Amino acid sequence: MGILALLATAALAQDFDKAKAEFRHALLSMHETRVRDAAQRIALSDCREAADALLDGYGITAQQIKQLWVEKVRWIREADSNSDIEWETTSQGSRPTERSMAKFLKLTQAQDKGKDVEKRIMRVEAVKRHIVDALATFRGDEAVRELIAKMKGDSSWDRRAGVAEVLGRVDHPAALPALLEQLKRDAEPGVRIACIDGIRSKKSPSPEAVAAVCEQLKHEFWQVKYAAATALQALGSKEAVEPLIEALKQLDGRLKHDVNAALVALTGVDKHGDYATWRSWYDANLDAVAGGTYAPTPDEKPAAERGGTTFYGIPVKSKNVIFVLDCSGSMMWDSEWSAPDATPTGSGEDKYGKPDGHRKIDIARWQLRRCPAQLPDGTEFNLIFFSSSWRIMSEKMVKMSASTRKLALDFVDRLQPEGGTNIYDPLEKAFSFAAAGELKDKPAKSGVDTIFLLTDGMPNSGQISDPSAILSKLRESNRLKKIAINTIGVFSSHAPIPEQANEKEEGERFLKQMADEHGGVFVDASGGKN
Repeated sequence: MGILALLATAALAQDFDKAKAEFRHALLSMHETRVRDAAQRIALSDCREAADALLDGYGITAQQIKQLWVEKVRWIREADSNSDIEWETTSQGSRPTERSMAKFLKLTQAQDKGKDVEKRIMRVEAVKRHIVDALATFRGDEAVRELIAKMKGDSSWDRRAGVAEVLGRVDHPAALPALLEQLKRDAEPGVRIACIDGIRSKKSPSPEAVAAVCEQLKHEFWQVKYAAATALQALGSKEAVEPLIEALKQLDGRLKHDVNAALVALTGVDKHGDYATWRSWYDANLDAVAGGTYAPTPDEKPAAERGGTTFYGIPVKSKNVIFVLDCSGSMMWDSEWSAPDATPTGSGEDKYGKPDGHRKIDIARWQLRRCPAQLPDGTEFNLIFFSSSWRIMSEKMVKMSASTRKLALDFVDRLQPEGGTNIYDPLEKAFSFAAAGELKDKPAKSGVDTIFLLTDGMPNSGQISDPSAILSKLRESNRLKKIAINTIGVFSSHAPIPEQANEKEEGERFLKQMADEHGGVFVDASGGKN
């Protein structure tokens, strides 16, 4: 090796050592920008030592998040134990009654402490994202082998899932086989979901990949089945059609619709999730489907389903659903929306009653009264109303029956609009019904799979009030939980409060992005548009 080459090698080694030192120092304070810059410089070495350094940093962030969550859970429990506040109305507005004041002060303190912890968690999560981005740039054999070894051998399921996510983004021939192997051998559902998502991102519909993902349609966790169905849809292989049809035999609720959507995308045919109809059609057209030559007849092509339970015109496909609804002061303003007659939530004569008035809260209550009346018995559901704080109907998911319908209606009718708009905290509570483990970080086998969020304003209170931060946090929280989020905006075009007059456009962008990123539907219910 020549002198110049030796000097260049020494300079690179020196810069690598300097970058590692800066990286470790930046991790101590979780300084987002410095961690990002140092991680990118480390990744330039594209070697085993670089992978080790960044993986160590990833482990540090994962451990810190767990520790912070322990602290946050403590404050959540403290807040919950002091949440039953009695309020009284005065000329200056609502305030806690004298005998509730001590609880109110404890509640406020717990909420403030929890908000502070959440800020720290978000900072660490942002640092972890930068480390993942740096790890995803590796291309060298040694570095990628080190990533694969970590995915196989790490004792922490969430770190194995994190490396699986990285390998889904790494451009190296060993990445896909490693993900396929891990998918078959790892018992942790969260890791399997991350592997499936990584395989999906590879966009390589090899027979091995399709077969491995099809096998996950038999898994006991619905999130694994969902990840498999959407991955098979993205891979586009006709070999997935029959396994998807067979999966329908055991499915109901939202997952049945998701698998049917994958079949529609692969075949151009819509049999509306009915297993027997799909099976009969496939048996009659096997060769044409496999060869990609089948031409759907006009009556087989996808068409909007009619009837069924809806909320603001959005079909309620789920058997495990939570409605999260705005009850802030501005919900007392007049509604500018009337449901089109052509939709199942149409105006006019309705056996489920009519709105009690023309305010936004009146329309929302009317829609909520209709939903429980139509949801089939056995459906698990819950209701959360939010303003500056939030109230939940039940601390457990409730099975639909005659008695729980009455419970829901009584809960809906009791609440009056007041206060600000705290969107994130009730969503976090709703997400907890799809989580398991002491820290609620694992996907749960059952629980909520769909959320309906209705609001008439931008967030202005709670742990997180910045819309972009809420979207970022939801992406992180929903990476493995796979909850569908439908959103309804009931903004006012002519708000009586000047500073809220321009919220409509901004709010619609916020809600539409949320729905788009989480497999949901956005409805503008502000002024008659659907």
